[in-house]
Amino acid sequence: MFRYVALVWNDQDPAAREYARVLLQRQAAAGQGWHSGLRGRGVEVRYTRADVDSCGAYTLAGGEGVVLGDLFARSQEGVSRPAPRPLEAPDSRAMLDTNGRHLIESFWGRYVAFLHDERARATWVLRDPSGGLPCYLVRCRGVDVYFSWIDDVIDLLDAPLEVNWPYLLAALCFVREHSPGTALREVTQVLAGQCVETRAGLSKSFFYWDPLRIADTETIEDPREAAAAMRRCVREVIHAWASRYTHLLLSLSGGLDSSIVLACLRDAPSQPRITCFHYYPLGADLDERAFARAAAAKAGLELIERPRDCAFSLQPLLSVHRAPEPTNYPYFLEHSRLDAQLAAEHGAAAVVIGFGGDQLFYQECAQWAAGDFLHRRGPRPGVLRVALDAAQMDRLSLWRVLREAASSYLLHQRWSPLQDAGRMRPLLVPAAIEQARRSAGFLHPLLRHPRGAPSGKLWHAHQISQPFDFYDPIGRNGDAERISPLCSQPLMELCLRIPTYVLTHGGWDRAVARRAFYEDLPPEIRNRRHKGGIEEHLRLTLEHNRPLLRELLLDGALVREGIVDRGRLAEVLSGRATRIAAGSGEVLEYAGIEAWLRRWGATVRRAAA
Repeated sequence: MFRYVALVWNDQDPAAREYARVLLQRQAAAGQGWHSGLRGRGVEVRYTRADVDSCGAYTLAGGEGVVLGDLFARSQEGVSRPAPRPLEAPDSRAMLDTNGRHLIESFWGRYVAFLHDERARATWVLRDPSGGLPCYLVRCRGVDVYFSWIDDVIDLLDAPLEVNWPYLLAALCFVREHSPGTALREVTQVLAGQCVETRAGLSKSFFYWDPLRIADTETIEDPREAAAAMRRCVREVIHAWASRYTHLLLSLSGGLDSSIVLACLRDAPSQPRITCFHYYPLGADLDERAFARAAAAKAGLELIERPRDCAFSLQPLLSVHRAPEPTNYPYFLEHSRLDAQLAAEHGAAAVVIGFGGDQLFYQECAQWAAGDFLHRRGPRPGVLRVALDAAQMDRLSLWRVLREAASSYLLHQRWSPLQDAGRMRPLLVPAAIEQARRSAGFLHPLLRHPRGAPSGKLWHAHQISQPFDFYDPIGRNGDAERISPLCSQPLMELCLRIPTYVLTHGGWDRAVARRAFYEDLPPEIRNRRHKGGIEEHLRLTLEHNRPLLRELLLDGALVREGIVDRGRLAEVLSGRATRIAAGSGEVLEYAGIEAWLRRWGATVRRAAA
C-alpha cells in the first residue's frame, strides 16, 4: 500500500528545525520499509510501497523535488506515456522555474509533488487536479506534516485531535462536499489542483487548475466534434493506465461507463489480460447480467458472475482503518474483500471500475441545459430544442425547463450546493440543515461563487471535483490496486469544455459518450436510458443488520449532537411500515459516521461545535 509522509519547516528557525528532527526520528523508529524521496534544508519526504503498487517516486533530475504516485507525460500526438524515473532534466527545470505549473500543463496522473528551492528557501506542495492521491496536512510547532495515511503520523504528534462537527454536518447535508477542512479540526487537506507555497515558515495557497476557467476556454459546441474528441481522449487515458499492468480485473456493471472502459481496454496497445466480473442481485432490484454479458461478448471475453449477498454483516464497520474523514463504508464492506479475492485468484494487479463516468459524461440534471444555452448564445431559436431535450431526459414539463432557463438568464439566478442542503435527507433535524446552509466556508473554494458560470456547468464542475477514494478502508497490504481511469485530468478538462446542452443533445444522458463509442457498444447498452438500482438490496442489508444499526445510531453521537432526529430514526429502524421517506442508503451512511467516531474512540475529543 503506497503511503508517504513529508515534513516542511523553516530551517532558519532553530525551534522548528529541532522539532522536525524529533519528528523524523520518531517516524524512523515507528517502522521499516520507508524510502527517502527528497531531503533538503527545510524539507524531507519519505514513502513506502508494496510490490503490487504502480505508484512510486519520480525524482527531479537535480534532486530538487519528487513527484509521488502515478505520472503520465502528455504528447502533441495525443498519446500519453508513463513518465520516466527520474524525470528528464528539461522537465525538472521547467517544474522548478514555474513553481510546479509545468507539472499540471505537461503531465497528468494521480500524484502529490514536493518541489524545493534551497536558495530561495521555498517549498511547493502540489496535488494533481483529479485528487487521486490524498494530501492531508497537520501544522505543529512550526512544522508542516503532509501525509496520505493518518496512522503513519498520529503517534508522532503531540497535539490532541478534535471532531470537526460543522464539517461533518456540512458533509452530510451536501453529500461529501469537499473543502480544505476534514472531519478532524487539526487536519486540513490540499485540494485537487491546489498548490501550497512555503517560504521562511510562511505559507500561502493558490489553485493552478480551475474547473470554471477551463469550462470557459476553447468550448466545443459541435456534437460531432465533441464526440470525436471524447473518443480520442477516453482511449488515450485508458490506454495509458492499461500500460501499467499486465493483468487487469474489470468490474463490468453492464452500464454505459464500464462498457466504454472495457471497449478501450480491449484494444489497448499494451494488450493487458482482462478478466471481467459482475455482481448481480438476489432480490427485486434490476438484474443487469444480460447487459454485462452483452458487453463481455462484444469484447470476446468471459464474464465471472457472483451474487450480491444482502445478508452481509456490517460488524466490520467497527474495525475500519482510521482516516481524517468517513467514506462510503457499506460499498467497501460488500465489495472490498470479494474484489481482492478475485484479483488474487486470477493474478490481477489492479481492479478497474467505471467510477466517474456519470459525473464526467453528465448523467443527470439536464434541466439547466436551456439556461446554459441562453447564457452562452442568448435568446435564439435553438433554445426550444435544448429545452425539449432537457425535458425528455429529466422527465420534466417543457414549461418548467423554460421557466428555469428564464430565471437563470434574466434574473442571473445560479444553482448552489447550499440550496440543496439536506435534500432527500428526512432524518436530519431541520435546524441542523439550516445551520449547514449558512456554512458556505465548507464549500469548495472555487465553487462558492458562480463567477459568471451558468447553473449546469457549476453543477458539472461540482460533481467532477469529488475525488475517487484512493484507500480501501478495510483493505490489506498486498491487495490489488483500485483504479478509475475515467477520473483523469485530460478527460476532466475535455468534459468541462463541452457545454451541458451538447452533453445532453437529443435528450440522452451522456449523449456525447454514447455517440463517441456507438459502434463499440452492444445496441442494448448504447440505447439504455435507465441505470439499475440497489435500493431493495440496501433495504435487505438494513433489515439483516437492524440490531447493530439500532445500537450504533439511536444513542449515537449524531443524535446527541442534534443532527439526526432520534424519533424518526427509531421509526425507520423499528421494522414496521412507515411514511418517512428515508432511504436505506441514508441510514447506512449515518452508521458509517458513527463507526468512524467509535473507531477514533478516546483519541479525539468530541466537544460540541
